Amino acid sequence: MRVLGITGGTGAGKSTVAALLRKKGCEVLDADRIAKRLQRKGTPVFEKLVELFGDGIVDKDTGELDRAALGARVFGSSADRIAVNAIVHEAVAAEIKRKLEILRRRGVKYAVLDVPIPVENGFFDCADVVWAVVANDDLRIKRIMTRSRCTEEEAEKRLAAQLSNSEYSALADVVIDNEGGFYELEALVDYEFARTVAV
Repeated sequence: MRVLGITGGTGAGKSTVAALLRKKGCEVLDADRIAKRLQRKGTPVFEKLVELFGDGIVDKDTGELDRAALGARVFGSSADRIAVNAIVHEAVAAEIKRKLEILRRRGVKYAVLDVPIPVENGFFDCADVVWAVVANDDLRIKRIMTRSRCTEEEAEKRLAAQLSNSEYSALADVVIDNEGGFYELEALVDYEFARTVAV
């Protein structure tokens, strides 16, 4: 099985690239979705996060994590972000490896890891090739504001909390520049998939 790792900052279009690859028959493992599932009420990750930050990050109505409250802590403090990432990444990496093993046993040909934060364990150690999806900051801010219905300041904070485009690019075998239209992106994905993955 060939494993493609995709990374990139918020608003760059990483999920769109993953969706295009899913249409090509790839099995996509979305680290954000896995992380959300592993943070549900009663899970070890949930318990560790509440132990770290207290009940203020728990929604009083549902008992689940209050993502807005947790996000405010994470995007407002690099120390809090590092602490959360340490808890969440370990659990997500273990789950990604477990799922990859299942896909291998099923005889899947191509797997895609959709991972916003490129880490060694559960990403680089699993991927045969790495793509970074990038776009200029102004475009990313507009996309984040539209998608998340947040202010420009909030979108800028999210960008500031992540690697820069050049840092993502330096980690990758291939850079996918997503500043054009959908069909341009689709053509680029097709080209790079044939060149670097389906080999």
